[in-house]
Amino acid sequence: MKSPRSGKRKKSIPFTDLARATGLVSRAYLARVKKFLERGLFVLSPEVEEFESALSKYVGSPHVVGVSNGADAIYLALTALGVGAGDEIITQGNAYNASVTAILRTGARARFADIEERTLTVRPEAVEQLITSKTKAILPVHLYGAVGDMQAIMDIARRHNLAVVEDAAQAHGATYRGRHAGTWGDVGAFSFYPTKNLGAFGDAGAVVTNRADIAEKIRSIRNLGQSEKNVHDHLGFNMRLDPIQAIALSLKLKILSREIALRRKAAELYLKHFEKAGLASLIPHALPESAHSYHLFVIVLPRGSSRDGFQNALRAEGIETAVHYPEVVYNQPFWKNLRLPFDVCPVAEDIAKRIVSLPFYPTLPEGDAKRVALAVATFLK
Repeated sequence: MKSPRSGKRKKSIPFTDLARATGLVSRAYLARVKKFLERGLFVLSPEVEEFESALSKYVGSPHVVGVSNGADAIYLALTALGVGAGDEIITQGNAYNASVTAILRTGARARFADIEERTLTVRPEAVEQLITSKTKAILPVHLYGAVGDMQAIMDIARRHNLAVVEDAAQAHGATYRGRHAGTWGDVGAFSFYPTKNLGAFGDAGAVVTNRADIAEKIRSIRNLGQSEKNVHDHLGFNMRLDPIQAIALSLKLKILSREIALRRKAAELYLKHFEKAGLASLIPHALPESAHSYHLFVIVLPRGSSRDGFQNALRAEGIETAVHYPEVVYNQPFWKNLRLPFDVCPVAEDIAKRIVSLPFYPTLPEGDAKRVALAVATFLK
């Protein structure tokens, strides 16, 4: 393998473009913040309720609770479902650290099901094989904007009387069989970290659910366990959504459908140029009947490739890349230090060594997509 040839210096291709996303709403945001400051109500204000209502309408779920971040959203969902010490939660081998540590915070054990090599989503058969008498819930993770096979997961959950919590932190706007990610299970958890398709100007998150009892319990736990002022029904925490972030999210939610449409067009550019270069096999497949929302655009390098060499070669061409994520959670130092048991996921481990995220944002120019594809092809030649 060799690096792309270097000619005269070309303009760099950034990994993402957060400045554009900020600029789309900055003027309206500052105006809304001014009114917010003048009113002087700073915690769980109407801005939070406005966003919760708007997100409820967008995803088609009757109950939305704004919370502090995506990891807390998963923790709150599990806690509201009664997960605790001695329980087991089945997630997937390529789950992100925050998804898994949310399980550990409840006192439960995380079990790891392996993934499908072509879709990078959890393999339902692997989930069912891990179910024991201690299993309390299944936690599929919709990575990169791709929804897993939720029909199969829900069928398994019903057969075994298990709850389902969807980690939809990277799947805003993604659908499967016409239903939004996060609305299939008992609870869906979202992150609004600034880089997400729907990103705040800091940390923020939300849970969505069709169950009024779960929504009511999460509303209480996120607010120090209060059901009303000075009445604390639950052991609770300060995990509230900040109104400053709710303002940004309400404004960005209004343009989310348009932005995701642009993301899909940008992904089509990559698909076209990768096919022309004979590299279509590097791109993971979306499941049939699903609509990818392309939080990230990832490829899986051939076995035997040097990922460091690949990234260095593209960097030399002015092309930024990233890795999401370079190691499965159970191989992270903290897991080994805690001496926690784990289920080996050979496919997830293999993919973690070969996955790369390419430059991607809604306004990615076709020329840049072509240039990236050619750089990839040159490296792999």
